[in-house]
Amino acid sequence: MQAATPDNAQLLAQLRDIHAAGDPGWWPPAPGWWGLAAFALLGLFFILRALARKWVRLRRRRAWLRALEALDQQWDPRAQPHDYLAGLNRLFRAVALKAFPEARCGRLQGEEWVAFISALLPEGKAAECLSALARGPYEPLPQFDAPALREQARRWVTLYG
Repeated sequence: MQAATPDNAQLLAQLRDIHAAGDPGWWPPAPGWWGLAAFALLGLFFILRALARKWVRLRRRRAWLRALEALDQQWDPRAQPHDYLAGLNRLFRAVALKAFPEARCGRLQGEEWVAFISALLPEGKAAECLSALARGPYEPLPQFDAPALREQARRWVTLYG
């Protein structure tokens, strides 16, 4: 180490004291914040996609319930039982095709179709009134319990629509 000479003392006097660095700016953020922002955007994307799917499903369910109400207004089960049963069958089939595309239920007819529906409805009573969907189109004047059948259709739409 050198001795303190007048030249060194003069040079040391010119040095400033140690001082703190300035505050960092807010932009650009640190890499961790970029990762957090990407993660938040990805989470927001998945949440919005799930909400959009739920909204579409609810709209479709409401449309099918409106179709069921329109069916009740359009066809009288006592005066036009074949048309009423055909409309209910179309509704059951539309819901089944959308809810169970892998089941190949579009080709089912008669008792197989009724068994498919009955197996997916929670109550065993469903098979009794749903049997009209299988035998009704072939009878000259089918007899069936229209309110019970309508209730099963409503349950089918709310469960799987």
